[in-house]
Amino acid sequence: MSREYAKAVIYKIADAVAGGEVVPIETAHISGVSYLTIGEIGIEFLEYLASGGAKVSVFTTANPAAVDIHGFLELDDRTKQGQRRVIKALVELGVNTTFTCAPYEFVLTRARTFHAWAESNAITYINTFRDAWSDKNPGPLALLSAIAGFVPKTQLYTLEGRRPTVLVKADLDSLDTLEAGVVGALIGEMIGTSIPYVKGIRLVHESSRREFAAALSTYSSIVFAVLEKITPNWEEYLRHADITDKIQISELDIKKYLRDVKTPDIIYLGCPFSDIETLMWVINEVKKRGPAKRPIYISTSPGVYSSLGGLVEEARRYNVVIFSGSCLVVSPHTKKYRIIATDSLKAIYYIPRMHGVDVVPCKKTQCIELAYA
Repeated sequence: MSREYAKAVIYKIADAVAGGEVVPIETAHISGVSYLTIGEIGIEFLEYLASGGAKVSVFTTANPAAVDIHGFLELDDRTKQGQRRVIKALVELGVNTTFTCAPYEFVLTRARTFHAWAESNAITYINTFRDAWSDKNPGPLALLSAIAGFVPKTQLYTLEGRRPTVLVKADLDSLDTLEAGVVGALIGEMIGTSIPYVKGIRLVHESSRREFAAALSTYSSIVFAVLEKITPNWEEYLRHADITDKIQISELDIKKYLRDVKTPDIIYLGCPFSDIETLMWVINEVKKRGPAKRPIYISTSPGVYSSLGGLVEEARRYNVVIFSGSCLVVSPHTKKYRIIATDSLKAIYYIPRMHGVDVVPCKKTQCIELAYA
């Protein structure tokens, strides 16, 4: 499939969803690259594109794979072989195979620039915290857009389409990761499809921003929120807002959302991938306490992983397993466990549905305590 053919496909889609209009993109990020999620049909699609000589025309990154880069996760041979075929096809297409759900760590997405991203948490992150513009594009569409160099001009690629219509009032100070995820999930469940303008929340830590974005887009179809005094150009969005509904979220709402924690088999942090601040915090906590009784799994991006150097092996001595390029949501390795404790609302949503494994919530500090209980 040549670039011209990809262009023709994008124009056909644009005719159906955007009045025939397209916008040029600066970057793309594709999802559906784990063998677990795309299977043989997905691989055949990627191989078909690669065999036709197609190449991406903009910088394009890929979501986590089923196999982690350093081979820690135990997997069957079929999954390993299938993932190798996926990687080979992506390389031939010119896709950067860093395998991360947090490409915003190293991809410059400037305000008011257009992108074709397919990972919902990453889309919500750049929309909300950078005012870079991407719609929630399906994985194949993001890839074809990367080849063509443009994407259908749907509503989120217009200022009018990003107008907030629901006011969310809160008085929540410095939310931790789990609380930020709960707030995102609550907003998503209460609103569903509209664009919220959110007042009164503080997301001090990078990990809290990631969890908010991930939960909002997991529990709804929303991939953009305007956070007062946080989102770039928030004052302009406020001036153009057309508020038709109002909701309020309190600390009591957050507490009601949480449930009792069962004794887990493992602790899991890093959905979305953990930032360096979180990793260093965990390493320092276990050094104070000694080796954990239950394994603490942390998934992170290859870039952050490589920056840790010898700390990766040092963490293993404390029963902390840091791995990169994959996560427990998209890896069959997860089926080994009965109960997983995590601070990620996204993991709580997807892991039971994809693997049949029970997942329980815990604040980050509580998660560490569970590892020693």
